[in-house]
Amino acid sequence: MAECLAFVSQKMSRVRWQPVTSSLQKPDTFVSGSYDDTVNNISVWGVGHMTRTSNQQADNYMDDIESSQPKKLLECQTKGSVAGMEYVDQKSVAVGLSSGTVSLFKYNVEMQSLAMQQMWPTLHSLSGVTDVAAKNPDLVSVGEDGTINMMRVDCKQPLRCMVGVDSSPITSVHMVTSTEVCTTNMAGQLRMYDARSPSDSPSRIMISSETLVGLCSVDHHPTQGHILATGGADGCVVLFDARKECTPVSKLQIHEQDVWELRFHKTSPEHLFTCSQDGTVRRLDTTFDTKTLSSELSGTSPIEVSELLPECGTSINSLDPSGNLLLCSSDAEAIYIIDNAV
Repeated sequence: MAECLAFVSQKMSRVRWQPVTSSLQKPDTFVSGSYDDTVNNISVWGVGHMTRTSNQQADNYMDDIESSQPKKLLECQTKGSVAGMEYVDQKSVAVGLSSGTVSLFKYNVEMQSLAMQQMWPTLHSLSGVTDVAAKNPDLVSVGEDGTINMMRVDCKQPLRCMVGVDSSPITSVHMVTSTEVCTTNMAGQLRMYDARSPSDSPSRIMISSETLVGLCSVDHHPTQGHILATGGADGCVVLFDARKECTPVSKLQIHEQDVWELRFHKTSPEHLFTCSQDGTVRRLDTTFDTKTLSSELSGTSPIEVSELLPECGTSINSLDPSGNLLLCSSDAEAIYIIDNAV
């Protein structure tokens, strides 16, 4: 397993690979968003062959990730810290800011352009946006104010504003389908919302534990949409079956501190990646079927945990797997690219 480390002079709250068009394609472009700085930015980076100019030959460059350093291709300032970021399509990125604004940025590396295409200002009060989710052409934002906003990329006004639907600060959001949204909050709840319903009430509330430990992140299994994974402030990965259970089917102590992000691998969903405040990155390997997960409670689960990045001394805030590469960012103002992560 090889690791590429680049120091980027800013703390990065989010990193995302540009979506690939084929499972055989190697990702070579990613975006990052900074936070907690005097001036914050979103940046577009190239890896390997993306860093060469059009009049240079490919065989003069090493595409091997071990010898490739990410190169910043484009940059644009944001009005506030980046708190959430997701690709809408291959060249468009939705960004949630601490100012409460959600913006849509579009870039073109060949034309050297990165610009804001759409903005929904001050959607959230208090500490602003905490996360965004996207499923083209739909967007969702959440905030510490307990509000959920639903937008569409071609509409200047939000389609729906569910103001204060959660009495607890909302920490993350994920779109399971274009009409089904799940959120996590500081009270340890996983909430499901149906965008087709006229009611703002959640269609389902699942509780991670009796002690109400906050949940920080959520993702769903790519091929088994009823399996939802959440990362807790206690370092646990909590797994739910949305079909029938209101309590977890499995709870695993994976980290020592907050699990800031977790993401299933899109084409190899038997792998679940996690990153934490404790400075580590880990991979969970299992079939993630309900029967297997339930056996964890009796101590017989075959779930394997692999250390991909040992403790680096500062929080790992974000990660994103694509192909055999894993992208991570840390509070040490560093970006890691781990090869053969799968």
